[in-house]
Amino acid sequence: MKSPLLVFLPLLSLHACSPVAGKPKLDPISVERKMLNLQKNFNIIDSNKNHSLSPAEVKQGLIRSGSTNVSDERVQKVVHFYDFNQDGKIDLREAQSGAVSGPQELIKELE
Repeated sequence: MKSPLLVFLPLLSLHACSPVAGKPKLDPISVERKMLNLQKNFNIIDSNKNHSLSPAEVKQGLIRSGSTNVSDERVQKVVHFYDFNQDGKIDLREAQSGAVSGPQELIKELE
């Protein structure tokens, strides 16, 4: 069974860009590549091209990723994790901010 996080792992890739004690910072080219990858994957999930992900788009992204547990409750937890301005959808800046929070926090939300 694939994890429902698979579709969001590219969004969470920015977590690797944040400085961590004892680990060297990534060079600017690596950070830029991660940002471009995040934006590319966000744009793929954004099927109506309105620059935000609705719960329906998140659900379709999870289904396309092969997730078998795509309940409305689980989708709402994912949206809630990223939706910092609480407008019911995820924009690119929110996805980037959620990525900085780290994947462990989202995993806790989904348990």
